[in-house]
Amino acid sequence: MQKSNSIKIPAFDKENYNIWKRKILLFIKAANPLYPGILENGPFIPRKEIEATTVNGEVIPAHWVPKDPSEFLEPEKEKMVLDDHLQLILLDYLTLDKSMCGSVISCTSAKEMWIRLALLCEGSEEVKGNQRQKLITI
Repeated sequence: MQKSNSIKIPAFDKENYNIWKRKILLFIKAANPLYPGILENGPFIPRKEIEATTVNGEVIPAHWVPKDPSEFLEPEKEKMVLDDHLQLILLDYLTLDKSMCGSVISCTSAKEMWIRLALLCEGSEEVKGNQRQKLITI
């Protein structure tokens, strides 16, 4: 008999947010060990180092800049789509709560979605009220 590897996460439930949050964090960690870092730090952006140079007698120290998409390596491209995958996971579990889904749909990263959920579910009433007002004006 074959065992199923699927894990059932309940649909988002604001009343049981802390339980849902713990389950979804465990789920995403099991799904891909890079996902928790994406929630904390934001999407992966390929970067390259620009060596120190001197321009008109002024020393410009070495620094990192985002790569042009034409310079992306295959592993970097694969890491870049992880944020999209994580956004889909979060939206999938928020679908039944139209209010929460509507609150995060305009977010451009999984980190931004996660922060907005936390503000709406864990923040003070003042924070929640301000966040809702921002959402109305967007």
